[in-house]
Amino acid sequence: MINIGEYQKLEVTRKSDLGFMLTDGNEEILLHFAQAKKEHNVGDKVLVFIYPDKKRRPTATEEEVFATISKPGFVTVTEVIPGTGVFVNINSPKDVLVSKDNLPFNEEAWPRTGERMYVTLKVKGDTLLAKPLSRFEVQGLHKNVSYEERSHQHATVVRISEKGLGLITDDVMYVFVPTTQLRGRHHLGEEVDVLITKALDEEYYGSLNQQKENMIDTDKEIILTYLKNNHGKMPLTAKSSAEEVFRYLKMSRKAFKRAYGGLYKDELISFDEKETKLQEK
Repeated sequence: MINIGEYQKLEVTRKSDLGFMLTDGNEEILLHFAQAKKEHNVGDKVLVFIYPDKKRRPTATEEEVFATISKPGFVTVTEVIPGTGVFVNINSPKDVLVSKDNLPFNEEAWPRTGERMYVTLKVKGDTLLAKPLSRFEVQGLHKNVSYEERSHQHATVVRISEKGLGLITDDVMYVFVPTTQLRGRHHLGEEVDVLITKALDEEYYGSLNQQKENMIDTDKEIILTYLKNNHGKMPLTAKSSAEEVFRYLKMSRKAFKRAYGGLYKDELISFDEKETKLQEK
């Protein structure tokens, strides 16, 4: 039986005008030429992800998707439709809806286009939907990761309640931030730099309520230390992506740009299109 929302290994039965026809032995589905990674021959076994096309027919792609029914993952919001929900890109030809039923009642707390969510897929009738994971579902994932107290982690807001915020780090660890440790309002999909304040049996608590001036000074030191330890050069600029910034400095892009601007104003750094350099005084 061919089920949408998961990977399946199917056999090529024939080639049509549109693509390759695949079967599980009972039914056939189409793998469009545009969704095939290479030429296939009759009898080949192909691992594909099954998704519903515009007419809700099961269809195949060889592209690696970001989330399935059995494997959650980070996805990017492509469209926000008030009263309906948000669409996310799972790297299949068709974006998937996160229904308003799985989002806060207050639409101002919904994620914005371009922000990310951590979801799993589910099937409703012949439709593929995405659903954010609950706190307990995230904590139930097996991860060989631990954080030290007072460390900073890049995270995404995934839950908002009267008691505080639920965050998921890039390592897929859940961090709870009590309301007393917040500053301002937050929304789902927002990326933050969280200070780990407490670790209890792999349950982490954090704070976003740090003084901005202190945060900037700390982030400046992180950037300067990197430069000093790498011959005065850094492959980052103010235009670098959030992923690049976190890969090298383990801080959010927002925090990086604040500190970076301060260092430039203090004439401690210079830059070109490709890199940043430590200024000699």
